[in-house]
Amino acid sequence: MPSPLSQRFRAVLAAILLALTAGLLTTLPAGSASAETQGKTFRAGSLQDPNLRFVGRWDTSDPATYVGNWESPYVEAAFTGTTVKATVRDTVTVYASVDHGPIQTFDQVSGTIDLTPTPLAPGQHQVWFSYRTGEIPTCATWPSPCATFQGFTFDRGAKTLPQKDKKLIEFIGDSITVGYGTEKTTVDSYSWLLGEKLGVDHTNIARSGACLTQLSNCFGLNENWDRTTIGGTTDWDFTRYQADAVVINLGTNDAGRGVSAADFQQNYTTLLEEARAKYPGAQLFAFENLRQRYPAETEAAVQARNDAGDAAVHFIDTADWLTAEDYVDGGHPNEAGHAKIADRLAPIVAPYLGIPLPGSPADPDVRFTGRWDTSDPEAYVPTWAGSYFTTRFTGTSVTLNQRRTIDFWASVDGGEDVYFSGVSGDVDITPDPLSEGEHTLRVSYRNVAGSYKGDAVFQGLTLDSGARTLATPGRRPILEFVGDSITMGSTSSKTTLTSYGWLSGEKLGARHTQIAWGGGCLVAAADGCTGISQRFFKTYDGTADWDFGTYQADVVVVNLGTNDLSHNVTPEEFQSVYTQFLKNIRAVYPRADILALGTFSGRYLTETQAAVAATRDRRTSYVDTTGWLPAEGLTDKVHPNDLGHQLITDRLTPILGKILQRRA
Repeated sequence: MPSPLSQRFRAVLAAILLALTAGLLTTLPAGSASAETQGKTFRAGSLQDPNLRFVGRWDTSDPATYVGNWESPYVEAAFTGTTVKATVRDTVTVYASVDHGPIQTFDQVSGTIDLTPTPLAPGQHQVWFSYRTGEIPTCATWPSPCATFQGFTFDRGAKTLPQKDKKLIEFIGDSITVGYGTEKTTVDSYSWLLGEKLGVDHTNIARSGACLTQLSNCFGLNENWDRTTIGGTTDWDFTRYQADAVVINLGTNDAGRGVSAADFQQNYTTLLEEARAKYPGAQLFAFENLRQRYPAETEAAVQARNDAGDAAVHFIDTADWLTAEDYVDGGHPNEAGHAKIADRLAPIVAPYLGIPLPGSPADPDVRFTGRWDTSDPEAYVPTWAGSYFTTRFTGTSVTLNQRRTIDFWASVDGGEDVYFSGVSGDVDITPDPLSEGEHTLRVSYRNVAGSYKGDAVFQGLTLDSGARTLATPGRRPILEFVGDSITMGSTSSKTTLTSYGWLSGEKLGARHTQIAWGGGCLVAAADGCTGISQRFFKTYDGTADWDFGTYQADVVVVNLGTNDLSHNVTPEEFQSVYTQFLKNIRAVYPRADILALGTFSGRYLTETQAAVAATRDRRTSYVDTTGWLPAEGLTDKVHPNDLGHQLITDRLTPILGKILQRRA
């Protein structure tokens, strides 16, 4: 009979296993914890949950209550389930956003706060939770440690998810950096907006009324920026985090306190030296304050550090950034003013951090499908038919930046493709603002007979201040359709967008592209017919070879031969070239399934089937399309109309679906 001790052990073990199964406890992922915590279990959302990200200067000495210091410290979590609640100890005003949606304000609350009174859809979600500190008396005595946090609570069985590490910008300043005068203070400030725009962590080491210089009548950041709390005496432990950039905006208040130019310059130089000592790898930015006080001295302090061999210190000239309408009271920016500052700072700071601007051609969260010429990092050019880009983004609006006149289609949130004809410059895709939250965008340029109608040059997207693009999770299979004007969708209502290739890809939830040329032949004919068997391997119509390492198609569908007969291509030549073409496709797509469609006109069917057999490739197949395209599905006895493309799609997608299911 088991001893009482072993019985208790089994009971405890059973309870732990039950909790793990229910998702009440989370095991720390391997490699993500210190030796002291590795292997321990935690309740999802608790302070000990390693998937919670605390940004800012948090006092974590009390394992039951963490205390955030300075301005608007915040905590983030990715989680599953349908609800999330946050628990705070002290009465405070807090802000929260779920799935990048509207910032919710909870005024003077304590205890457990329901952040999702309307349950979310089941799935994965994201939440950040922050505090209003400093500008209103949310605590009994400011600055008292009112930003307390005791954990998140999720659905029973829900779990938190690991989050990627981010770069971090630390902002050092006064009431302008705090966001004084705006509705939500720090979360309306340029510091918060810039951090969110660039998708980085951000801390706000600032206090209203602060000077650079410590005085009897002015709080000096030169002596306090490295403390754990505002006005405290405990030094911050800089091993807790390392800033990748530090933006300093000080001097507005020093002039009114009689600080001399010489003292200001010396104190600024010393602050830059100290910041370098604490953050040896950071880029340091000295912000010319908006009132243009001590600009020469600020720049001289930067130059002193440069002369000392520190090239990673930069002066930011802010002259003429704002106008009178951008201020609340002539000194403090309003929400629009802070947005302008963030938008001006972004292209200055981002390159030093190696971060592409959100929505720019180089933004990895903008996904380009098809063949794009990316040789110019500021202007990407789609080449073959069916190239498009997609992205997820936050905010309420999106504008497409075009070089010259162009026609294109745009779809927002999976809605109807809207046609924009003869537009150029900054094109507003959302004349009616969207709801706040996460959105999707797809843009496809209008192609005509193998080229594009207009100047198809993508130069980027403009989003709301503080908005950013988001990565598209997961990999979707890629279908590549190779052909002529039929594959392009010529004579259908929206050309490529109503072609069987586009429709098949959309129906199967796959990415799709068309390597097709209006009037093209399989064989490069003597009379000048473009030979797709050769042109397929080019970026477009030039001599540059396409880099097949850019993407790998999962399935390649070839539909060629309709035009070869009228260009005097013999059956023997057609079969020989087709065989070699299929082998060449296999060489660049070694893992793809290849389908050779019989032409809908019935031309070269025997030769196409024989070419497939000649490859001796078990993953290259012939598809008999006899009867797929009736007369009512044609516009001119050759090109399918919308009905015809839909009928082809209905016959082709079951074949493609089985291949994708097998490959999954």
